[in-house]
Amino acid sequence: MKIIVIAPRFPYPLEKGDKLRLYHQLKVLSKHFEVVLISLSDIEVDQNDIKHLEAFLSKVFVFRLSKIWIYIRLFFGVFSDKPFQVLYFTDNSIKKKIQKIISKESPDFVFNQLIRTAEYTKTLDLTKVLDYMDSFSQGMKKRLGNSSFPFSFIYNMEYKRLLDYETDIFEYFNRHMIISEQDRKAFDASINNKIKVVPNGVDMSFFEPGEYNKKYTISFVGNMGYRPNIIASEYLVKEIYPILKNYNPEISILLGGARPHSRVKALKNKNIFISGWMEDIRDAYGEAQIFVAPLFTGIGQQNKILEAMSMQIPVITTTSVNNAIGAKNGDEILIADSAIEFANQIKYLLENPLIAGKLGKNARKFILENYSWDFQGKKVLSLFHK
Repeated sequence: MKIIVIAPRFPYPLEKGDKLRLYHQLKVLSKHFEVVLISLSDIEVDQNDIKHLEAFLSKVFVFRLSKIWIYIRLFFGVFSDKPFQVLYFTDNSIKKKIQKIISKESPDFVFNQLIRTAEYTKTLDLTKVLDYMDSFSQGMKKRLGNSSFPFSFIYNMEYKRLLDYETDIFEYFNRHMIISEQDRKAFDASINNKIKVVPNGVDMSFFEPGEYNKKYTISFVGNMGYRPNIIASEYLVKEIYPILKNYNPEISILLGGARPHSRVKALKNKNIFISGWMEDIRDAYGEAQIFVAPLFTGIGQQNKILEAMSMQIPVITTTSVNNAIGAKNGDEILIADSAIEFANQIKYLLENPLIAGKLGKNARKFILENYSWDFQGKKVLSLFHK
């Protein structure tokens, strides 16, 4: 049986959450089916990265999105009713080429990753699976609370468009999945019970406990050019760190991950370290005593939380993040929703290393039982049986 997968970004290397999710889905699917990947990309894709995927996929096609045409589509998108992020990825000339490939390959299934690719296949008379991944409309709604004019106006427009589009596009696909129960419930009641929750998994043989030199008190990891991670980094350094500094002036923080924004780089001082791209992201987890993720604006499921827990690092995060994960507060994870709560939880773990160690062990056990890719892969496969 053959599956054609259409992705808005080339899913390797694994520096973003949507890439990580699709990469492991492709790994799972390729063990059971013939899989053809059609990927869009707004940047040049390294040939070695293409070869990496060709090692386990049947065929790989990459279509480069023209930046000029992206800007033109976004400019005229003011007069459209489609979300800007759908217009960003929808190129009509590429659409013809993709549909030609689909016609030639005659797949049993077409798998669209994200609503950003829906326009390429929505009218095709095939069995189609859509991975919403997150409720993008709710993510945009959260951004409104941290924005001022003119961005608040743009975000509000995009929120309303996403809200309509996520519902309207549903009927064009036969099967649907999403990353968490929290995101599923954000959809209209008329359709949300037809969307299957398929969380991300963790490669537990890769993200496993090890012997690390604990260089940092705290770490936070992510794509540091992504707005929610920028805001979380600033909150950690500007709101939480000053409280901790009064407790212990030697406390250090690592902000680890690719593409650090200028706002993140500006946080650097003798106790705040900015890594940029890391060859092995496990070092960012393992070299810290505690993983702290003060995320209030993100959506979906935070892979960084799962990875840290899998490595047996004690994790402190917000209620909204843990709602998508479901770990037990006080036993497998610690919850904080204000700067003083974060600071108190951090101090609690630093003063009680035995409790911190037990929290880490319980966290890994929780991930093993709920979020291994072997476990989640079965849910992915269930959507591709006739």
